[in-house]
Amino acid sequence: MKYPLSGLAASTAGLAAALAAAALLAGCGPSHDAPANAGQASAKAQQNGPAAVAVARGKIEVEGGLLDLSPAVAGVVQQLSVKEGQSVQRGQLLLRLADDTGQADLAVAESEAQLAKARQKARAARLPQLKQTLSRWQAAAREGAADAQNVDEAAQALRDAQAEIDVAAAEAQVAQRKLEQLRAQHKRQELRAPEAGTVVRLATHAGSQAVPGTPAVVLLPQRPLQVRAEINESFAAAVREGMRATVTLDADGAAQQQLPSARVLRISPVYGTARLQDDQQRGPVRVIECVLVFEQAPAAAVRVGQNVRVQFHE
Repeated sequence: MKYPLSGLAASTAGLAAALAAAALLAGCGPSHDAPANAGQASAKAQQNGPAAVAVARGKIEVEGGLLDLSPAVAGVVQQLSVKEGQSVQRGQLLLRLADDTGQADLAVAESEAQLAKARQKARAARLPQLKQTLSRWQAAAREGAADAQNVDEAAQALRDAQAEIDVAAAEAQVAQRKLEQLRAQHKRQELRAPEAGTVVRLATHAGSQAVPGTPAVVLLPQRPLQVRAEINESFAAAVREGMRATVTLDADGAAQQQLPSARVLRISPVYGTARLQDDQQRGPVRVIECVLVFEQAPAAAVRVGQNVRVQFHE
């Protein structure tokens, strides 16, 4: 079958026009803009400071971590004295367990201690008079106005009074120690803040059962913030203690906020498995943990638990 030459020429001309249009579009594509973008990126890197020798992901934390607080003994929560978000001072009462029997025993012990002290004081008050009586009988005996029996009786009365005072003092000491013991037991029914901080979470309420070892109150202590970063094993040799670093908040969909500069406080001597990064193809990533401290306190908006990116500089 033969085709007309005019149709073949028309087809060839159409193909050439299409190729020319494609070449024109390619000339306007991203490849022409690449040198300009690279120059802008280089200028921006120079403005931001020295190049990073290593990068890592990290998380904002408080020095020592959050405090999980629980009472020393099991019991029913009778009083909850704080709310979530409340600032507390060291020694402030957080909660108290029900202890009616203990409170009654404590009240009795306080009364017994007061009674023992009063008895000791009353017996000690007799002592000066008995000493004065003995002195008078002794003076009278020296002048011949009294016999030795009167002196002996006065001396015996003084010895008996002193013995009673000693017994009363011992009874008062025993009562005081019993009171202190019951007070210590009563304090075990209370949960108090070990240091100043902010109540992050309450895991109990009035009327619920509290169990030792199970957190009832989570406290954010009033301590400096720091960064715990995970250094990939490929960067392990590039990071050392004292090295300065740039820390930025790792927020998706928002502008990265740069935090105050930090420095490396310590580097773990052992490898571990990454918790902030993973490789879907290669599996678990080996990292070394690194703790950084800020050279000045971050803004109040920075919160414990926020993810950050860390760039280490020489």
